[in-house]
Order: sequence, then C-alpha cells, then structure tokens
Amino acid sequence: MTTSSIPPLQGIVVLDLTRFMSGPYATMLLADAGADVIKVEPLGGEETRTLHPILKDDDDKEISGYFLRLNRRKRSVCLDLRSPEGRDALIELAKGADVVVENYRPGVMNKLGIGADVLMKANPRLIFCAISGFGQTASPNRDWPAFNLVPEAMAGVLSQSPTPGVPPRPVGPALGDLFPSMHAVSGILMALLRRHTTGQGSLVDIAMYDSMLSLNEMALGVASMTGGELLYGQRVNPNLAPYGYFPTKDGWVCIAVGPNRQWESLCKLMGHPEMGVDERLNSGSGRSTHFKDLIEPVLFAWLAERGKEEIAAELAAVGVPAAPVRNASEALQCEQARVRGMVAEVHAPAGKSWKVAGSPVRLSPAFDLPEASTVRPGQNTLEVLTEVARMTPDDARQFVTDPTLRTAPTH
Repeated sequence: MTTSSIPPLQGIVVLDLTRFMSGPYATMLLADAGADVIKVEPLGGEETRTLHPILKDDDDKEISGYFLRLNRRKRSVCLDLRSPEGRDALIELAKGADVVVENYRPGVMNKLGIGADVLMKANPRLIFCAISGFGQTASPNRDWPAFNLVPEAMAGVLSQSPTPGVPPRPVGPALGDLFPSMHAVSGILMALLRRHTTGQGSLVDIAMYDSMLSLNEMALGVASMTGGELLYGQRVNPNLAPYGYFPTKDGWVCIAVGPNRQWESLCKLMGHPEMGVDERLNSGSGRSTHFKDLIEPVLFAWLAERGKEEIAAELAAVGVPAAPVRNASEALQCEQARVRGMVAEVHAPAGKSWKVAGSPVRLSPAFDLPEASTVRPGQNTLEVLTEVARMTPDDARQFVTDPTLRTAPTH
C-alpha cells in the first residue's frame, strides 16, 4: 500500500467544547482523520478527567482511563467561559477555526454569549455542530437533560428485550452516545464539503434521540407495517433460522443462516444432510416455524460437543455466517483486530500507554498521524493562542497570566 503523508482533514481546526462521550468521541474521530482538535476545557480540566478507571502514569500522577480513551491527538486550552475574558478568547479562537463542536443543553451556549449566532457572525465560514438530547429546534423534550440511556429508552431501543416481561436492560455499548457522534462527524463533513462550494458555514444540529430513531429503523418499520413489536435477541426470527446466539461447550456462538445453501451446508456439517432437503425446512420462514421441534434438538446436541471458536471456524469455512461471542479482553487479543490495526495504543502525558480500540476507517493511499497521546489541562494554551487566535507571543503570554485562564503546571 502506498503511504501518503497528508491526512484527509489536515489543516482543519476544530474547537472541542464537549464533555463525556457523545461529543468527545466525534472529535476523536476527526482527530484520527488529521484534524487539529483543540479541547476547550474549564479551569482545572473537563470533569471526565476524574472518572474511573483511575490509572497511574509513568510520573506516578493519576489519569482517568475514561478521558484517555476519548481524547487522543487533541490539544488543550483552559478557559473560564463565564468570564468576559474567556468568552472573548473563545470568539478569537473561533475566528481562526473551521469547526466548533459542543454538547451542552440547548440555550446554554447562548446564555454564555458564545452561541452559534455569535460565533458564526465572527466567522461566517464556521461549521457549528451542536449535539444534544433532543435537538436545538422547539420541541416537547428540547430542554430535557440526556445521557445515552434517555434517547435509547425514548426511541424504543430498550424495550426490545428477547423475553416479554423482562425489565429493559442496556445493550452494552453506549449507542445513545456513539451513534449520534458518528452522525455528527457525517454532518460536519457534509458541511465542510458544502462550504467548499458556497464559502458559507453551517449549523449542524444533532439530536441523540433522532440518531436512536434512525438506528431503530427496523423495529419502527415493523410497528408501522404490522402493528407488532420486534423483539431483538430471540432465537426464532420470522424470516431466518437458525439466527441468533446459541450455547456451546465453552460459551456462546452466533449463527446467522440465510439462504438455503447455507442451511444445507450447516446440515452436512452437523451430520444430518437429510434435514437440508426436508421440504418443511426449505425456506427461512419454514425453518423458523419448525425451529423448536425439528432444528433445536439436533443443533444444540452438535454445539454441546464443540467450543465456540471451533464452531465458528468450521461454519465460516463452509460459507455459513458465524462468530464466537467474545468478551472485551478476548476481542482485544484477537488476531483479526491486530491485523486490521484496530488495536491502538494511547499514551498518557508522561508516556505510559494502554491498548484501546483504533479508528475503523481505512483509506488507500494511507496517511500518517502523530502518536496517539493525551495532554494535561491547558498544556497547549500559549501555542493555541498564537497559532489559532493570532495573538502575538507577548499578548499570549500576558493573557496566560490572567486569572480567567490557566495552563498546565510546569513541574
């Protein structure tokens, strides 16, 4: 593969005013594409710098693993946005930026005097991306606070338990944060492309609730078309079978049989080729109807004698979609993840590193990026003020001494 030294977003300056996950994940993806992401933090640093797991860096200082995961390749400046000096500094930074991303509740940025109208007036080419629970426009739930569980619940995602009557439970990854983050990146890239043609900036309005409705499109379609509810996780799918996760000798395996040729391959592998030509089982709906009485006894007996990794490999070899159900530690050690470059290392300020999930986007020709590291609060204040806000070095040094702004400790 030919290597290019030019990342796709090189030269794009992003001001990151986000906290927790829905915004920082989006800006991390932009940084992974080469954007210069500047994290604008409150004095002392963003609150997730104190969240667990708490790790020890090489200098024995504590650092949040939560913060470390989501803030690689970002610079940091600390501003008190409640003060006139802090607001003025942000406006000057916005004049030199391409993108601003924030995930406060609607109206908070306006109350601070740094809303989209103010910043886009200062820089008409600015892309202003606002991520919130229910969007910026007037709506019944606009002012509700939201973490990921709130939009997941409101959009019907948490209701789809595989067993009726069982209480809702989180699906695992914070979909209500991660999916809106990816929509935010998509919207920002669309706005940058349009700016290339029009020369004008855009307001990108991302609602976590909207993203969850979009993610839940299959269940919404079923409800609209049939009046019924789609319950994910059931072993019996009305159109496909076997389709789900099943017990093995040492864990669980996912099997997703589609067309008849895959069903026939599974039957031969189980030692029951006659089931592959049984007319009752010659369609997905037929196999679904007869799963409990005809398929489950044979399938479960075969699975009980084998391990999940062995089963998945055997099925994949004959063209049947399957995968072992792995925990996070197993997934991190998987050779497939290593070969694809999905096991990355993120470095703490003093140099210690931990393995994390890498960027899933692959471009060819490839591009080089600096080391994936994090910085201390305000560590890049002087350089950011001179490079982005266009202050003179003397003015920047004078500004740093103002009590409304702090840099990282020098000791």
